[in-house]
Amino acid sequence: MPYIADNSYLAIKPETTPGVAVIPTVFVPLVSESIKTVVNHSADRRMKGMDWKSDDLLRGNRTHEGDIVVLGDPDSLGHFLNMVMAKGITTGDAANGYTHPFTVGAPKTYTIEIKKGLYAQRYCGVLINDLKLAFADGQLEITASIMAQAQVSISSVGVALTGAGMTSLTLDDEYDISPNRGLVIGDVINVGGVDLTLTSVSTNGHDVGFTSTSVTASIGAPVYLKPQTVSLPSLQDPLYFGNSLVGIADTSANADTAAATRATATPIYDFVMSIKNNLYAANGSTRMDPVQILTRTKEAQIEVKQLFENVEQRQSWMDRVKQAITVIMLGKFIKADFSTQEKLTLKLNKVKLIDNDNAVNVGDHIVDDQKFEVLYDSGDAAAMTVSLVNRTAGTAY
Repeated sequence: MPYIADNSYLAIKPETTPGVAVIPTVFVPLVSESIKTVVNHSADRRMKGMDWKSDDLLRGNRTHEGDIVVLGDPDSLGHFLNMVMAKGITTGDAANGYTHPFTVGAPKTYTIEIKKGLYAQRYCGVLINDLKLAFADGQLEITASIMAQAQVSISSVGVALTGAGMTSLTLDDEYDISPNRGLVIGDVINVGGVDLTLTSVSTNGHDVGFTSTSVTASIGAPVYLKPQTVSLPSLQDPLYFGNSLVGIADTSANADTAAATRATATPIYDFVMSIKNNLYAANGSTRMDPVQILTRTKEAQIEVKQLFENVEQRQSWMDRVKQAITVIMLGKFIKADFSTQEKLTLKLNKVKLIDNDNAVNVGDHIVDDQKFEVLYDSGDAAAMTVSLVNRTAGTAY
């Protein structure tokens, strides 16, 4: 039977040990995803006395990559920031809200899982290569371009199961010599139409255990990871463009002051920010998948649109003048007395314009369509910092 995508889910959770899967239990409503395993199969071109290109395929090094799109509610947003930046020490409490600081540094790896009809597709060792924050219909939208170390979803029976009293399963090695990688005690797999809850995952790479069960399955029969039952927390609204304040000034301190109130903030009419880790999937010995995923030189860009009202931004572009930008996105109030509310603060201590278009069209206002490069600022000892106030304790990240 066909399966509609609306029945899918996204589940995520930080890993204790990078690349070692956990059962992801934080469910985030999914807009779309396009993650794929690049298996890198190629035709076997060895000469075998044939007048045809090939009679088989050979395996190459694999990668796992693609995009996840979700709406940026303050609680889910913390996990995606955690996959692209280094989280500092959380302060606050449930009554007053938790404040999570993020700086440029080593992020945490995650296990993520997506329901695909009958089976669940799980990726482990996940990091974000490019985190894009933008607004669609006035709602904050997160596009996370991820890379993963491994995946598990569907495998095959390696040794036949013959009926009553089965307690273990050997997976075949057609895909990998360690096909049980990514499975975790407590997972439910389906073999021969029977659901089996795993009680062990062997370090030999191909065996899994379960309580004594009657199950019959021949060699080569499919084995798949069963989807979980979705358990959504109290879901908050995404952050809204209309509740955002932007300060643009000569210094970070002055940008903070400008973003503090609606009266002093700069009205903008579009906003896109991209934070990049420029990840490298390092393939090597011990597995066909990446042995590790390494972060390289980090960077960020921001794009905004302002109504053209003076020549200062054009001058800043042409003369490469330093500016600072502070963006504050406000959400719902957390405390009943309206003293604390959800808040995302982006502090870009030093930016310079790399593009400043102001096209002229009949009937339209002239707009400064700008792209800034986020630069390192020695005075602030950082290119950028992020602070997030939400309802989620720091232990969740």
